[in-house]
Amino acid sequence: MPSAPPAVRPARLPEPLFRACGYFLPRLLFLRSRYAPQVGWGDVAVALDGFPCDDLDLASAAFWDEWRRRWTSLGDRYARLAGGSSTAAGRARAARAAAGCYHWAEFMYFDDARRKSRLRGKVREFFLAGLEGADLDFEAGELPAGEAGPEPVPYWLVLPPAHRRPAGPLPCVVLSNGLDSMTEVEVLALAEAYLDRGMAALLFDGPGQGVQVGRTPLRIEMEGVVAALVERLRADRRIASNRLAFFGVSFGGYFALRVARSLGDAFACVVNASGGPRVAPYDELPRRLKDDFRFAFMGGDAADMRVRLAALALDVGGPIGTEVLSVHGALDDIFPLTALEELDRAWGPRHRLLTYPGEAHVCLNMIEAWSLEAADWVAGRLLPPGGPA
Repeated sequence: MPSAPPAVRPARLPEPLFRACGYFLPRLLFLRSRYAPQVGWGDVAVALDGFPCDDLDLASAAFWDEWRRRWTSLGDRYARLAGGSSTAAGRARAARAAAGCYHWAEFMYFDDARRKSRLRGKVREFFLAGLEGADLDFEAGELPAGEAGPEPVPYWLVLPPAHRRPAGPLPCVVLSNGLDSMTEVEVLALAEAYLDRGMAALLFDGPGQGVQVGRTPLRIEMEGVVAALVERLRADRRIASNRLAFFGVSFGGYFALRVARSLGDAFACVVNASGGPRVAPYDELPRRLKDDFRFAFMGGDAADMRVRLAALALDVGGPIGTEVLSVHGALDDIFPLTALEELDRAWGPRHRLLTYPGEAHVCLNMIEAWSLEAADWVAGRLLPPGGPA
């Protein structure tokens, strides 16, 4: 008697994998972007359908290698769709999806720096292809080597759609990456809230950020790069240089606190999304996060990394020259909330701490709510009288 054909079913995310990587799933569906690369729930199901569930150790290299392989395959599928589309809209949509898949392939992959760098290069390649027909003005620039350090610093000045722009020079928000984010993915998605309100956005790849991660060590004194970018904005007549804000997410939030301390007079306000004045002790970090720090810093053994992370601690005393909004999850295991509460007491009325009791790092389940609130808070300080756009 002939055997029955195998059952056919839709692709789905295996339940054990759903439980194991639940923290990351909101990250994959980051905001509801119109310009940044993005994937949908169906992409998650297709990429992860049949994922081997015999070893779901998210700290292991094997897990993230399998994850990388599957998301790369889906990215290649979208790349072929982009190449075969007969319309600009089809090419742009498929290219954005390919860029998103390539980013999720590499974001937690640290075992082969060249492979990770190639994937990040594909993210940028397909992101740029996906801009075809976009109603934003993306202007590429670069701080040459020697201006803000030994490495060149690429950046984009992004102007809001013409119908969103207020009369006169535009206020501008400078936005910074974290350890494993990319400028054209998470940071652009977060920048859209400011672009929608008629503000320009300046996005940059500092040393050890974006496409430079794994090529140059992450620079701790990022305020030197930020100061040079501010000078570029001051020289641009389209920008209201007296109405600037700084935004940093995750480790970029740590940079935001440094900027508030050292460059506060240059910014009307600063947003710190899940950074803090000190990192949890290296030995207490989850294993994969240790790899993340080591890769970004291009650091050595555990003893070396203990010294590097301990050296990050900021002195929170003294006045600051700007207003700061900090958004933090009470369950954050990277930047302890207690350290930020100490800073909140020290900085007094110039610092506002918005805490989500049931959230972890970056408060991913609440990102729609806090990013809206943060953007309105910034708009109230940068936009002309009359309120947010």
